[in-house]
Amino acid sequence: MSVNAKTKTPEVTYQMLTSVISKLIHSLCLENYPCGRGSWHKTSLRECEDLDDATSEEEDALLELLRSPLSPWKEEVSWSPQALALREVAVKTPEILKGNFICSFFTILHIVDKGVSKIDEGLLMFSCLEELVLSANNITELPSSNLPMTLRVLELYANQIKSLKSVNTHPPPRLQHLGLGNNCLGSPEDIQYFTADLWPQLRSLDLSWSGFTEQCALIEALFALPCLQSLVLEGNPLTLTPSYPGFVLDSLFRLLYMDGKRVTPEDRLRFSGLAKLKGPVCEEAEVIVCIQKMKGVPSPALPLDEFPVISHSYSVSYEFLNQPQFQENTDVGGTSTNIPQNLQEQHEEDESISHTPADPLRTSRKDQNKDSNNPVVMNSTLKQEWAEVIEFNYTTTHRISDLPALKNFFLRGLWLTVEEEKVLSWPAPPAVNAETKTSADKKGKESTDTAQKLKDKKKKKEPVLNLIQEAPVRRTLSTVHVELKDLLEGKDKIQMECDLGVLLSDQNVRTTVTREKVKVKGGRRVRQMLPQMKAALPTWSL
Repeated sequence: MSVNAKTKTPEVTYQMLTSVISKLIHSLCLENYPCGRGSWHKTSLRECEDLDDATSEEEDALLELLRSPLSPWKEEVSWSPQALALREVAVKTPEILKGNFICSFFTILHIVDKGVSKIDEGLLMFSCLEELVLSANNITELPSSNLPMTLRVLELYANQIKSLKSVNTHPPPRLQHLGLGNNCLGSPEDIQYFTADLWPQLRSLDLSWSGFTEQCALIEALFALPCLQSLVLEGNPLTLTPSYPGFVLDSLFRLLYMDGKRVTPEDRLRFSGLAKLKGPVCEEAEVIVCIQKMKGVPSPALPLDEFPVISHSYSVSYEFLNQPQFQENTDVGGTSTNIPQNLQEQHEEDESISHTPADPLRTSRKDQNKDSNNPVVMNSTLKQEWAEVIEFNYTTTHRISDLPALKNFFLRGLWLTVEEEKVLSWPAPPAVNAETKTSADKKGKESTDTAQKLKDKKKKKEPVLNLIQEAPVRRTLSTVHVELKDLLEGKDKIQMECDLGVLLSDQNVRTTVTREKVKVKGGRRVRQMLPQMKAALPTWSL
């Protein structure tokens, strides 16, 4: 007997919307106790005189079993406010539950996170449906021909819709609210479907957390919607530009709500004139990163001997998108450095040759960078010598034109790294000077007094000590992650203190017990470290 092994590909199951609705209606048990006209209903008992009324109940008692929160016959009916009313109809007049009555009874349906993948033609049976919420499903297209013409609210947040092409094949219902947030939309082709012919009565539109980047083109299309009063665009790459939301508010003067907030007359006055703003400024983002000062770094212990001379310096680095042509750097007391990712990897390889073992923190960050689709570079402050307060005074402006890449970077967050560099210096070996030796032989016969004077003169001159530096030994003190998602939700600044945990030191170096903090501000972001005492191992934060 031979067996042929075949690899089975996972089957994609398509869950029809009406199939899910039918299961929910079936869960109402409209023909079972306490609904329907069984022997438990006194009205049915009067129609059948032969039945004993000992087990029958009044209609009010049966209705109470449906409404009481402690009743075992109470069903979960949050998917529609008409569900409980339909069960009560099944108690009072179950004979009318025939034909299309049940479908036409519903005006509101909330089918959330039920695995729906397709809006099928059977939805047209719900001829009185006015509100349909299908959030958190797997719907890939919006077939307007399968939507009841009575529909006024359609919510499709968090689905898999990739195109709006299907709405152009058949006139959609005259919706007042359309929710398309958190879908795979954002292409220039999607913008062309926001027209007055398709949405003449649309008052509210949700396009949040999508991929729209062309601010001018999108606003020009939305301007044609005559009734639009509420718009949600947060989470789109276009919201990262300096002109947002002023350009949108001044262009769409009929808006009453923007990103869930009411538009005030002060907003109108503040953004007046921005509608005339055109060009690349609307499609480019500006991010300012600041690093001010650091406190709490343990004081390096002095060596027991005079040599070697040990110097310690510190720097803070972070990763940002690799777009140096749009980058400006300002660093008080010096300029910042931008190290491309490939050079950074070479720098890490050089470190592995030094006496310091490989840093697991740095290795993990390197592996994560390889998984990122968007290349990043290391931006670093100048190295500063140890002090109780280490002043960096670093400011860098990043101008990014690739807005989708910047959005993904903000979702990923910012990684900060504090690095220590230690340099050991030793005195150079004394050099033999031949000319000095020959001159000393010729002057051996000079008088004793003259030799004594020269000897005294040499004693007055302090010798210059030449030091030879070893290769610097670098180590990463800590790496910390900073969440930047709030910058996509309307905030233009992030300030936070990140705990760096325990600061490990060399075994032969004694450190003081301190705690270090760095304040981080995003948008206009500042990093500052503050001391805090702890009674065990030295800990700090960035």
